[in-house]
Amino acid sequence: VSSDGGLRQVCAAAPPPPPSFAPIVVPPSTILADLAKTRGDATLPEGKVTFLVGDDEERIEHVSKNVLCIRSGYYRTMFGIGMKERDAAEVTVAHTDLASFTALVHYLSTDQFDLGEEQGGR
Repeated sequence: VSSDGGLRQVCAAAPPPPPSFAPIVVPPSTILADLAKTRGDATLPEGKVTFLVGDDEERIEHVSKNVLCIRSGYYRTMFGIGMKERDAAEVTVAHTDLASFTALVHYLSTDQFDLGEEQGGR
């Protein structure tokens, strides 16, 4: 009832349900097949790289360039076709944080991915 004696109708809607996210699916490991690609491929770069990550240029050291190349097309392009990073000992990675980039390098190097769950990922 309103202040003037009339009736007022109020409709209350339930809040929308929280967004649902598809579960993260980690594909089966390919690391053994990928590592087999290092044998006899003279196009793979040799050596290691140190990444300088984020605004503070925190270091991830001694990462194998050839492993990065066999595991990622992005790094195959970066280190394999004459870009300035091919022969660089250090590569700056801006606009990211150390934890995220470390997780990426760890996944590419080991095929293990921590989903942050109690049982972890693979």
